Amino acid sequence: MGQPKVWLEFGGRPLLVHLVERLLTRFPEVVVVAAPGQALPDTAARVVWDELPGEGPLAGLAIGLRASRQPLVFVSSCDVPFLNTDVAEYLLNVAACYDIVVPEADGRRHPLHAVYRTTLLPAVEELLASGVRRPMALFERARTAFVSSSELRALDPEGRTFLNMNTPEDYAAALALWEQRVAAAPEPPG
Repeated sequence: MGQPKVWLEFGGRPLLVHLVERLLTRFPEVVVVAAPGQALPDTAARVVWDELPGEGPLAGLAIGLRASRQPLVFVSSCDVPFLNTDVAEYLLNVAACYDIVVPEADGRRHPLHAVYRTTLLPAVEELLASGVRRPMALFERARTAFVSSSELRALDPEGRTFLNMNTPEDYAAALALWEQRVAAAPEPPG
């Protein structure tokens, strides 16, 4: 990307600020797992520091599960400007009978847009100790539900909750969609 994703501006504010505010409308806590020394914009999130930097997403998941005060956590990457809290809440509701709930969209699973039970921490730590770094390895060890995009379509018709940014071109495209959304929003009563 060429710059830290948490600082990418949308509507004049860093993306991380938007994400934390959006999540706090539905969830009692937001925990951000940050790399040691990583500069972050000020938010209402609780920040915890990654003890195993560079060890991949499963290590970040371990830090987040350990820090959570909730039995279930919705996990998201920081580069999803259109994160849909209706989708996140739906996944949490499905998790009543599962340890992990993972959406499937565009022919792939989204382990960094999923729900995990905090009791999975010992299994995550065991995988890390054996050199495994990908959250998908956990799916075989836990009661896992996969939710299809067709099941989520009523909540997110365009599937934008999964749109993430990895290149400057992705960012430019997301900004254009953001501006379209702002332009289409109704004027507040005045």
